[in-house]
Amino acid sequence: MPAAEKRRLEQENLKASRINHIIDCTFTLFAERGFESITMNEIAEQAEIGVASLYRYFSTKEDLAIECAIYAWKMEEEIFSDLFVSPDYDELSGYEQMKILLGIFPRVLSTQENFFRFMYYFDSFVKKQSITPERLGHYEDTIVSLKSVVMRALEKGRADGSIAFSGDPDYNVSSATDDEMYFTLMHSLFSLAQKLALSGNMLNMDRAVTPDRQLELLIAVMLNSIKAK
Repeated sequence: MPAAEKRRLEQENLKASRINHIIDCTFTLFAERGFESITMNEIAEQAEIGVASLYRYFSTKEDLAIECAIYAWKMEEEIFSDLFVSPDYDELSGYEQMKILLGIFPRVLSTQENFFRFMYYFDSFVKKQSITPERLGHYEDTIVSLKSVVMRALEKGRADGSIAFSGDPDYNVSSATDDEMYFTLMHSLFSLAQKLALSGNMLNMDRAVTPDRQLELLIAVMLNSIKAK
């Protein structure tokens, strides 16, 4: 390899390493304290770089926040992807696949509360700053990859007869589409996990039921609602 090419690759690797370090440090700050009180100067100090260097990599706090959100979802995607490389997973019915997918949430909550706290603060920040969907395109692409996994399980379950949106006709469950069921299930579960990560033990009455038990019960209700009778 020519010396000039080698130097270029080394510089690119160094830049990527610095960016990853900045994102990792910033993610922790945002997850612990939210977005509003964190300044670019504080982020630079946490990452042990000059603030001018920080602005060379990220021109605005919004740009950095979006990259942190992408980083957060990619971490979670790795947890889910471990399941899909196994041929045993492919052999399961759609219902059994959904049972495994939903069952990951208690484990994520117990080991990665920062993820759910960060996402709550990020959603609030996006709304307050009026960040456009166009600027969130790359972030949305990251989330879509997880959606496709859940959708495949729902579709497989409908095809193999293990999943059926039956229920009481008065509640229009039987007419639900896969998209409608996906968003309803995942948003409900995600919202509960965020609530538990942020303020699960804020009040004395909150301690009556453990976070794991609450997630377990909600998942059981969800699975019962989609299981073919």
